[in-house]
Amino acid sequence: MTSFQHGLIGACNKIIALDLKRRSDSDYVAFEFRVKKISVTGVDDDILKEIHKFPLPIQKLIVNEILFVNDRIEKGKELPGLTSLECHCTFFHKYMLPCKHIFHEQLYGPRKLLTIDVWNRFQQMFDESGFEIYEHRELVSFEIREIDEINKAAENRKLTVSELMERTRNEYWNIEENGNEKKKSEFMERLKTCLDPILKKK
Repeated sequence: MTSFQHGLIGACNKIIALDLKRRSDSDYVAFEFRVKKISVTGVDDDILKEIHKFPLPIQKLIVNEILFVNDRIEKGKELPGLTSLECHCTFFHKYMLPCKHIFHEQLYGPRKLLTIDVWNRFQQMFDESGFEIYEHRELVSFEIREIDEINKAAENRKLTVSELMERTRNEYWNIEENGNEKKKSEFMERLKTCLDPILKKK
């Protein structure tokens, strides 16, 4: 066997070995992602059982939110008073998963929001859409923010117009009650001069 052939076979063997290692690593990552269950103390067994039905990265997200409940209590924060699963916090809107506020209500409040059916809905939503649901959610969140900004700008314009009209009325009544005919006439002329270009039909 020539050194060239030996070198070629050696290179092929290395490629095959690298490919096998890559597949093995990929299988391990998939196993970790779908099968591995997070281990944590201080979390209710029933809640942990439901969390284990999510992929590992999602398990970590949810468990962190539960652990944040202790921080809320240590800071003296009261129950959120949630009556439904709609929370306005960033985590809930970003990930559409139970947040620290929901868990605070669940663990220490009178309302048990996280029933088996609710957990099933969270899990089914993720099973059907996977991480794509977050891509869609970010788009929706952006659209909502954009609409909010448009509405806010419109509201600011309405307030400005109302304020200007109120100031104009106040000035008119002040001159009407206290001014002489010359001041009244001058005021009306100034008002018409200002408004005619704006109100003039094109």
